[in-house]
Amino acid sequence: MAELINSFPDFSGSFGDKRLERRAAQALQKLTLGRSSSLRQITENSAEQKSFYRLFNNESFSEGKIEQSIVNRCGQLCKGRHVLCIQDTTEFNLNGQRGRVKPLTGLGQTAKSEVLGFMLHSSLVIDANNTSALGYSYIKTWERKEQTPNRHQRNYQQLPIEQKESHKWIAATRQSEQLLQEAETLTIVADRESDIYDLIATIDGEKTHLLIRSNFDRRIVGNTKLISHLNNLPVMGEYNITVNSDMRKGIEKRTAAIALKWSQVSLMRSKRATVKDFQGHRELYVVEARELNKVKGIYWRLLTTHPVTNMQQAMQIIEWYKQRWHIEQIHRLLKTEGFRIERSQLEQGWAIRKLTMLAMMATLRILQMMLAYEDENEQPIEEVFDQDQQQCLAMMNTKLEGETEKLKNPAKPHTLKWATWIIARLGGWKGYKSQRKPGPIVLQKGLGKFYHMYDGWLIHQEFLKNVYTQ
Repeated sequence: MAELINSFPDFSGSFGDKRLERRAAQALQKLTLGRSSSLRQITENSAEQKSFYRLFNNESFSEGKIEQSIVNRCGQLCKGRHVLCIQDTTEFNLNGQRGRVKPLTGLGQTAKSEVLGFMLHSSLVIDANNTSALGYSYIKTWERKEQTPNRHQRNYQQLPIEQKESHKWIAATRQSEQLLQEAETLTIVADRESDIYDLIATIDGEKTHLLIRSNFDRRIVGNTKLISHLNNLPVMGEYNITVNSDMRKGIEKRTAAIALKWSQVSLMRSKRATVKDFQGHRELYVVEARELNKVKGIYWRLLTTHPVTNMQQAMQIIEWYKQRWHIEQIHRLLKTEGFRIERSQLEQGWAIRKLTMLAMMATLRILQMMLAYEDENEQPIEEVFDQDQQQCLAMMNTKLEGETEKLKNPAKPHTLKWATWIIARLGGWKGYKSQRKPGPIVLQKGLGKFYHMYDGWLIHQEFLKNVYTQ
């Protein structure tokens, strides 16, 4: 089988113990094929289950070493590419496991002080030109200590940036720059929480670029503020984009008419900034995307170091920012609807955090398939499914296709898009062109079903082989 481009990092030499390294590779494979974080469900017998419990509870099998193995693999894949390093933070609610998880083992407060859990910040790497997922350039988990004083008690605003949780945006950026030195260009993409002057001022805009959503009405050179400056600009262009439905957020599918503005601006140094910035201001470009004829529609103010001087460049900035959706889907898959990390039966918070890091690798195959279905420049199917699996998929395709053209697989045979259509049908997707494209949960269910059927298919093939050789 061809090596999976986004899976199975090389654990050789990572933990100083070949047995641990073999077991780590086996655990990752089981997570990828089993599509569950339950060790009981993905293991074949009690002996294997116990060995996996020992693995995740082993201090030598550390978070730092797991992350290093994962990000090193990503670094090898980014040579000569323009990549988007998409950062985001999420939290895991393990309050339901409070009676099971041992105290002081890596869990603490979340956004709600009474909820037990841990935090995750990561940087997903996407090829900017063909939108294929390449891996992660940063993964960190941590817990907020219980009974931690609040922001006011800690005098949070006066703390150095290195002592603030928000330093994660800078740490992830610096590590991504170090790791992806052989990439042609890096663009750091992040949401409003990353609107920190210390981060803005550290991006050189040469090899490394910034693309973040503005959160503050910052002062700009010219004795005015950012929002006022944008309000005084005329609309420079309009275009339509498709907004996909999201039942969780009450968003219905629609075509949105977007008005665009763009401008070069000089952001004045923030009073709370600690980074050395002798100019006292930072030259950037701002793109405003506002949905017309809708009160609570799309309204983005995007700050970037990429030059924006025309409509095409402004639309490109919007398209790159939209790629943030992919890391949100990764986080969604890790939680209750996918790998169900928040229902883990492990008894130590450290173990659950390490399990989460491996599950993040397993979710990438689902993301690969989603991207393949959306983009004609998909990656080769051989990097995801071997020849035997493709034969099994072909047999399933024959059974799943309907009599009419509407229910035929529209993709070219033996491409990743073709395989994605089959997997989605197995996951409950109807296959009609009028339907929205298959989502991550559908593909997660379909992959689980496929691998169970594939195991049966292999047994049948072995049976036929034995019959013909007797």
